[in-house]
Amino acid sequence: MSSEEWTVEEALKNLNEALSSKDMSIEAFFGEIDADGDETINGPELHKGIRAIVGDILSPGQVSQIIKAFDENEDHRIDLSELKTALTGSASSEEE
Repeated sequence: MSSEEWTVEEALKNLNEALSSKDMSIEAFFGEIDADGDETINGPELHKGIRAIVGDILSPGQVSQIIKAFDENEDHRIDLSELKTALTGSASSEEE
């Protein structure tokens, strides 16, 4: 994903494929990369999580693009609902 043609859509596709191949749910992925347990994912957590689970090494700019694309409430973090919306196109809030 480090080519000039890199897009957020490509990142989503790669992330979905990686989660599927590892038989990992969105909730499990979120839990794995929410290192501080605050129920949100910041830039450094997203960077480390994608590298660990997907294997891609993203630039800080690419991580920033992903956060901006997923961050519906503009708090510069991704919560579980925002991640679900980004990956599936709809958020389910059964945990609320």
